[in-house]
Amino acid sequence: MPTISNKIDLLHISPTRQVAALLAEAGKQRNIISFGGGAPSLPPPKEVLDEMRRMLAEAPMTACAYVGTRGLLELRRLLVDDFTRAEGTKYNPESEVVITDGATEGVFATLTTILGGGNEVILTDPTYLGFNEAVKLAGGRVVTLPVSVNEGYQPDIENLKKLITKETRAFILLSPDNPTGRVVREEFVKALLDLAADHDFWVIYDSTYQDILYEGTPLRICSLANGRDHVITIGSFSKQASIPGLRLGYVMAPPEVADAVEKVKQYLTVAPNTLGQYGMIKFLSDNIKQRYLQETVLPTYRTRRDFMAKCIERDLPQAKTSLPAGAFYFFVDMTHYLDAMKRNDKDFCNRVLERKSVVMIPGSFFGANSAGHVRMTFVSEPEERISLGIKAIAGYVFSFTF
Repeated sequence: MPTISNKIDLLHISPTRQVAALLAEAGKQRNIISFGGGAPSLPPPKEVLDEMRRMLAEAPMTACAYVGTRGLLELRRLLVDDFTRAEGTKYNPESEVVITDGATEGVFATLTTILGGGNEVILTDPTYLGFNEAVKLAGGRVVTLPVSVNEGYQPDIENLKKLITKETRAFILLSPDNPTGRVVREEFVKALLDLAADHDFWVIYDSTYQDILYEGTPLRICSLANGRDHVITIGSFSKQASIPGLRLGYVMAPPEVADAVEKVKQYLTVAPNTLGQYGMIKFLSDNIKQRYLQETVLPTYRTRRDFMAKCIERDLPQAKTSLPAGAFYFFVDMTHYLDAMKRNDKDFCNRVLERKSVVMIPGSFFGANSAGHVRMTFVSEPEERISLGIKAIAGYVFSFTF
């Protein structure tokens, strides 16, 4: 039998995709409480669903046809208008925007365009588990900047300076962050952009959770000094519009980067999801996005976040975490309990699933510095099931003698 590429040995099966498969297999079985996934738990806006139904009924050939690799120009224009309101920086929708099949494709296509052999990409540890694998697939090398719950998972600029070399090609900034929910401080971003200009590297800003913000103000990275020339913004409609299965995201970048991303995308996926784009045109029209976020998404998820925080404090008092200012997750340091149980985080999550039917993601999947942690999603379950789930975790923990 012929062999496969040794590049595959560099990759790990995504635990979040394993969880998604597990929950799909479970179907309507409701005995599993999921704190594991990262998908929205609310339906998309009715107006979006109605628009996609209308397109399928009235213009099925248009709704199901190929479009250009960069995506529909009308959507790109609306996206730029929305981004300009948030960021204060305007991009050219024709030359500086590419619609992608989710932010995941945007990350991979971007890294493929900027990395060469031996180039380094700096990631915080913990950070989104997909970045590490994408860097390796694109031929780069990962360098990690550890962050800690004791500092609210905020990165330190002096520690970052020590990691920069002549091979540094990019720093990936995710804010609000997955898995920690941390919103990075503006003073760090300003200093980061100064370093990017001084050392000639890119800041890849993953804005996937930009609109899922419970406190504070949105990060306006591109409008800061050096931002326009050194930032590649990658975003997603999955979280803000609750459409993860439609796989729609975008890349905003200087023209030479956007041109290169388009070339890569041509041979990855040809063109983005057409029907979903028409849905997102509707989403970005008539103030639908703002109403949906402010009236439905943020109130629901904020309530669940605050409730989970109380449950963790009540039932797992020796756990350490930081209240997430955005995104979908608590990143919980369980070291006190795991050391006493003589368990690592992977073993702990497996046993809680087997014995208590509660799904969590082991922290060590998000970086070596994250061992002893677990990621808990607060958006997937209503309050009564959040309470049951945390009590079940605590019941397993306290079945050991402390």
